[in-house]
Amino acid sequence: MFTVFEARLRAGLTRAARNVLGAICLIVAAAFFTIAAWIGLEPAFGAALSAAMIGGAYLVVGLLFLYLPVRPRLPARTAAAPSTGSLIEAFLAGRAAGQAMRKDS
Repeated sequence: MFTVFEARLRAGLTRAARNVLGAICLIVAAAFFTIAAWIGLEPAFGAALSAAMIGGAYLVVGLLFLYLPVRPRLPARTAAAPSTGSLIEAFLAGRAAGQAMRKDS
């Protein structure tokens, strides 16, 4: 009983650690890309316009993250869900009943 709990806990902690490390790497990458964009834009457009363009890019990306829909996770199948075989049997029984009603009228 506790081994299943321990395995789930270990998997969850591993997933959380990977997510945290991935987020740290993304933040560092964003910082370096921001510096590179500043170095490239500042001589051509000046400090104020370069800051506005980089800030606008971050604003657009942030709004996309906030407003793009997230697909909901599908619920796990429960034991009460009908099997494929029972669905086929129910379909065939309904079809036979429909044909029997057509023959009677």
